[in-house]
Amino acid sequence: MNLLKAGSVGLIGALFIFVVMFIGVNVTGMAPFNLSPSAAFLAALGIAPKPLALLVHFGYGFVWAVILYAIFGARATISKAVGLAVVQWLLLMLVYGPTIGWGFFGIGAGGHDLPTDAPLYLGASVKYVLLTLVLHLIYGLINGALIPRWTRPMPQRR
Repeated sequence: MNLLKAGSVGLIGALFIFVVMFIGVNVTGMAPFNLSPSAAFLAALGIAPKPLALLVHFGYGFVWAVILYAIFGARATISKAVGLAVVQWLLLMLVYGPTIGWGFFGIGAGGHDLPTDAPLYLGASVKYVLLTLVLHLIYGLINGALIPRWTRPMPQRR
């Protein structure tokens, strides 16, 4: 049951990230990319992103929250959760980003050379690195704050 509670917290964090990216890509145009990293990863592999990208994004959020709980249990803290979120961010920067064509930390990315309306276009590297780092840190904060509370044993009534 606690694994599901932890995963539910991960879904809340993933929802926050989704909303921010959706607004940044589709409403304000301020995101440094045209597709979220999960959608861009699928597109780079030749897989149509819709609707699978949403499942990947939320599945990833769920699974990493469960991993946090599996490692630390109710002893998870904000610092431990943020640390794990930084590991996730490094995976984006070192594995997924280069697979997409966005390079290591957005440096030397082929996505920079694409037209600005291309699905796998990548804008300023600094903006990409900072936006994704901040979103991962917030995800970690959410997990670290809520997982210990939601998985704590309930006091016994007498």
